[in-house]
Amino acid sequence: MQLKSVFIDAGETLIGFRPRSYEIILAILRDYGYKINTTTLFRAIARSISKYNFPNEFGTNPLNVRDLLFELNIYPYKELVKSLVNRDFYGGEYFLYEDATDFLEFLKSQSLSSVIVTNATRRMDKILKEFELPKKVNGIVESFAVGVVKPNPKIFYYATRIGKTPAIHIGDIYEVDIVGANRAGFDGILLDRFRFYDDIKYNKAMTLKDVTKFLEKNWS
Repeated sequence: MQLKSVFIDAGETLIGFRPRSYEIILAILRDYGYKINTTTLFRAIARSISKYNFPNEFGTNPLNVRDLLFELNIYPYKELVKSLVNRDFYGGEYFLYEDATDFLEFLKSQSLSSVIVTNATRRMDKILKEFELPKKVNGIVESFAVGVVKPNPKIFYYATRIGKTPAIHIGDIYEVDIVGANRAGFDGILLDRFRFYDDIKYNKAMTLKDVTKFLEKNWS
C-alpha cells in the first residue's frame, strides 16, 4: 500500500520547550517531598490527559490535577493541588528541533502530503508561524480551532481533508498520538526522544531521522 500523507504532532515532535510542562510539575512534587522519577510522572500525565477528548479553555488537553495525583498514588492535599493548578504550563522558551526541517523536506521530496495535527493553544499557532512551518507543510489542524483533542479520532478527520489516505501519524505521546491515530484507522510511529516508552517495541523512533529511515524501509 502506497503511503500518501504523513500527519505530524508539533510539541516535542517538531517544536521543543524549556522547561517542559512535566519538568515544572516534577519540581513542585519534589518541593513537597515526593521522590518521583521523570518517566513515572510523564506516563502518569499521559494517562491522565488521554481521558479527555475535548480541549480546555486554552484549547489543548485538560490536565485534571486531582486525577494526575491519583495516577501517582499521591493524596490530593489542598496546598499541593493549589500549587499545581496555579502554575503556567504554557510559557517558557521554545525552539525548532534540528531534525524537523530536514524531515519536512524529505516528505516533500517523496511527494508525500504533510499535515501538522496538534493539541495546541493559540501560542503554538504563533510559534509555528514564527518558524514558517505553514509554508513547509500542506496544512495544519489545531485543537483550539477544531474543538477536539487527540486521542479523539475526529481531529484526524480534519487532517484527511488536507492529506489523502493512506496516512501515518507521528507523535511523542503514545496514549494520545498513537492511540488517537489507531482509533481513526491509521498507523502511528511513536517519537520517543526521551526514552519514556521502553515497553513499546515496535513502530518507535528516537529522532525524526530514524522516522525517515523507517518510512524509506517500510513505506517506499
